Amino acid sequence: MATPRMFYPYPTVRAGTVDASISVEGEPEGVSQLTSGSVAAAEAVAPFAVEIVLQFKLSRILAELNLQPSESGQVRLAVVESGIRSRTRRQVGSYPLESGGQVPIRLEFDPADYRGDIELQAFLVYTAGSDQRAGSRCGESERVIVHFDDFRSPPGSGMEIIWVDFTQLSEYSEIKGELFVLDLNKEPPALYLNESLTDFKSTLMSKGSHGSAARIRVSQFTLIGSQVLHTMLAEALGRLAELEEDGEGISGQLGGWREWMLTGWAPALLGDPDAGVGELSVAMKTHPDSLLMEVLPKQIQLHVAAGKSFAGLSGEFLDTGPPMREDGDD
Repeated sequence: MATPRMFYPYPTVRAGTVDASISVEGEPEGVSQLTSGSVAAAEAVAPFAVEIVLQFKLSRILAELNLQPSESGQVRLAVVESGIRSRTRRQVGSYPLESGGQVPIRLEFDPADYRGDIELQAFLVYTAGSDQRAGSRCGESERVIVHFDDFRSPPGSGMEIIWVDFTQLSEYSEIKGELFVLDLNKEPPALYLNESLTDFKSTLMSKGSHGSAARIRVSQFTLIGSQVLHTMLAEALGRLAELEEDGEGISGQLGGWREWMLTGWAPALLGDPDAGVGELSVAMKTHPDSLLMEVLPKQIQLHVAAGKSFAGLSGEFLDTGPPMREDGDD
């Protein structure tokens, strides 16, 4: 049986040399252990802590890297946290191999700060004291994952959401029977929802996961979310195209909500997990029509799960089949 290895122009260790596991501390509400490598935190209501344990055999690592025991300081363990939805990638710890064959790491998570899957992974990297380039990766553990909820509920995640009676304000007289107003002039933007509509507020604020009210809530979130995202992204992309610099030189020029929004959406819009605002600026100057009229609408639909929302609503009210099954339904 072949031994999996990484191919680099310097010594590396085989896969599985460093083992990582994750466990929840205590019994925090809404957090549960799925496997030794996965924690469910979609329903977390407060900050909680996890412990990651890294296990390895120092003698095996040194042998595969052609190092003597006295040279163990030439390699260290770096633990990295990354999340596409949360737009994060950061090193959360660095540990010498002399610490022994086991390294426990305690991390705290606040669910208000995270969205989507957060991956934690340990890397073996060369230090400045080695003959290799400092920071070069020579081994890795399997990923452990903390599953947070995605941006599926209020479409204004990351913005201020305000309930307003449109019938009581003159500036909303022309749209007093509509759903929302989006103010992009504020930092961050504000989403005003119309509480004068019968049952609108109670439906959107309901907590149920299935039934008629839940189907309507999901459908309305999808409708509002699609329009809000399209408006914000189109405006931010348009502003990006107006800037004179291209590529890497563009970073930081937008600032505010436009900067963080385009930073988060660049990988999806360009089909490249490593893409950033610089690459988006080039795309907006070379093929803006394709990006705005083809890619953007498609990615927004995928993001808000528009098809799933319609299927659930039609199955509930049009008698076209059984209602859409929600995650967690029996």
